[in-house]
Amino acid sequence: MTTHEAVSQDQDNYAKKIVIGIMWTALVVAPLLLGGLAVFFVIRAFTSGFPAGLRSFAAVILPLMVLTFVVAPKIGKEHAAEAVRGRIPEHPLWLATATMTAVGAVMMQLLTISTSIPIVELILSAGFSFILYLWADDRDRAAPYCLGLVIGALGYVIILGVPHV
Repeated sequence: MTTHEAVSQDQDNYAKKIVIGIMWTALVVAPLLLGGLAVFFVIRAFTSGFPAGLRSFAAVILPLMVLTFVVAPKIGKEHAAEAVRGRIPEHPLWLATATMTAVGAVMMQLLTISTSIPIVELILSAGFSFILYLWADDRDRAAPYCLGLVIGALGYVIILGVPHV
């Protein structure tokens, strides 16, 4: 092995480590972003009044309860991963990432909408629940969805700025 080949192999290893680090960061950032925003909106709703806060809290909890209903019977079964994997079809990585990029951008736009119905909280919690659902199945399978969500949110902020909430 020549010195040039050894340097090239070291550079490839560093590049792979950086990509893996970014992917794991997205796997943490996407749920934290969705969960943090949901908590923010619930707290903000409670400052507006107890009934508004309760509606907001209910909107956040609903998708999580649906997730629990879907996943809980599978826990402890021998083939839980195969059962979960069978419900959501496998998509090409580029399609999953592109779809979640659009969802991330739309999610950021929805933050500017203020209605009496807690739509934003429902969407944030549904996205959080979906990512948890995939994460429980296989983290590698959840990675393109998390990356796409983070890319969409960051792209929105870069192009249109931080939404006024």
